[in-house]
Amino acid sequence: MSNPKEIKRRILSIESVIKTTEAMKMISIVKLRKTKGLLTHVKTYLDHIELLISDFLLTEKLEKNKYFLEKEEKKKLFIVFTSNRGLCGSFNSLIFEKINQLFQKKGYSHNECIFFSIGKKGFDFLVKRYKIYDKNNNWIDWGDDFTKSNEKIQTLTKKFISIFIQKKVSSIYLMYNNFKKSLFQEIIVEKLLPVSVDLQKEKTEIEYILEPSQKEIFDYLIPKFVNAKLLKIFLESSYSEHTARMISMHKATENASEIKNDLVLNYNKERQTTITKEILEIISGLESLNEKK
Repeated sequence: MSNPKEIKRRILSIESVIKTTEAMKMISIVKLRKTKGLLTHVKTYLDHIELLISDFLLTEKLEKNKYFLEKEEKKKLFIVFTSNRGLCGSFNSLIFEKINQLFQKKGYSHNECIFFSIGKKGFDFLVKRYKIYDKNNNWIDWGDDFTKSNEKIQTLTKKFISIFIQKKVSSIYLMYNNFKKSLFQEIIVEKLLPVSVDLQKEKTEIEYILEPSQKEIFDYLIPKFVNAKLLKIFLESSYSEHTARMISMHKATENASEIKNDLVLNYNKERQTTITKEILEIISGLESLNEKK
């Protein structure tokens, strides 16, 4: 049987774990609510930009535009959104599994795909196995400051548009984790460049006059669209990460509580056994004294 003191030490250790997981769960809930509010505003902004672009495409005869044409070069750049820290269940592993499927099921070659990781966990996975774009500065520790994150995303927007226009890659895709309402995780692969928007079924009643020119309008509007889309995906990935971590910490707390209950039960049994043993020794001692008398 175990030593009651050892069981007591383990109980105290488990209680410390429960406090930690509960605290991490509450932190994730707070961050989740904050991210959800930001995501709602960014989605509204992006929807209006997409609507504006689709109206332009329906009312104007689109000339050959650098943002809408796929390049002859067949290299694809995948921007992968992962977390910087662990303890978030299968959030990162599902992304890694999806990346492996690109080569196993889709039949892509290693020379055809380049990866850019937003998140340290993704960088650590990709750098050992696949071709990385900008190895020296590939992952960015976003932190929780939305203003700084938005500034970094604006920098990335300029970088991605530049390498696309310079024909270093033919297309750019976003790969991220999305939580459904049923708490089911789904890995989304979405094209960023060349730009593709859902055209309305019916022609818009608004007759736009593009001034000074179609090219200059799109040169201003498309970077705004790309930046908003990157920001939306970043927030959706963060939302999914906090949801996954909240669920993971909740399950960890439940499991730790079950272990604690089992340890308390064992501790009480051991203590009762010890007390019973001591009582028997006292009774045996009294009986032996009575026999001597």
